[in-house]
Amino acid sequence: MHNLVEVKELYKIYKSGPDEVRALDGVSFSIQQGEMAAVVGASGSGKSTLMNILGCLDTPSKGLYRLDGQDVGRLSDRKLSGIRNKKIGFIFQGFNLVSSLSALENVELPLLYRGVPRAKRRQLAEAALRQVGLAQRMHHRPAELSGGQQQRVAIARAIAARPPIILADEPTGNLDSKAGGQIMEILRELHADGRTVILITHDPAIADSIPRQIRMLDGKVLADSGGFCRGRVLRA
Repeated sequence: MHNLVEVKELYKIYKSGPDEVRALDGVSFSIQQGEMAAVVGASGSGKSTLMNILGCLDTPSKGLYRLDGQDVGRLSDRKLSGIRNKKIGFIFQGFNLVSSLSALENVELPLLYRGVPRAKRRQLAEAALRQVGLAQRMHHRPAELSGGQQQRVAIARAIAARPPIILADEPTGNLDSKAGGQIMEILRELHADGRTVILITHDPAIADSIPRQIRMLDGKVLADSGGFCRGRVLRA
């Protein structure tokens, strides 16, 4: 196994008049290939800022960020976009589905942007939807699906091209407890299958169900259960 994500002394600093706001204040940790980890903290803890940097949606003010061995902390927006497209599958609290497209077409869309040939992207999209239990809902549009089913479409879209990292930002935030539990079970199955899953959450109960917890407060890592494990829970 190798470190898929590595951050060292990571800072994100904003200026507010004469004051300096440190959204991230010297964050350091690594996540191995095949690991499942939760970044947990209350609003204002820095976890959303960290997610944006891990997802190559933003760059740090200073510090090191290596993704799959590549230093991405200072890349241009164009190069960051290319890395996002190839290496990261995003799952958001809002499902971000295109309402006019079917579930299958929604999953195919990022594959189209990647330049995957039509027959291949159809094959990948169908396989991903079957993996999340939506074999019978492929041709339904988002309005014809429940919230939990829409989130499963979003997961299928994230995993279809088998990116090295699945980055899930509050993936159960818009769901009831039953649907949320089903989504968490799918994420755990992906982890058991060898996927690297990083989940951002404010919910301690969800974090406690994840093999590793990185707890944040005021832009710093307050605690890290550390260690690497596939398929069983580690306690801090």
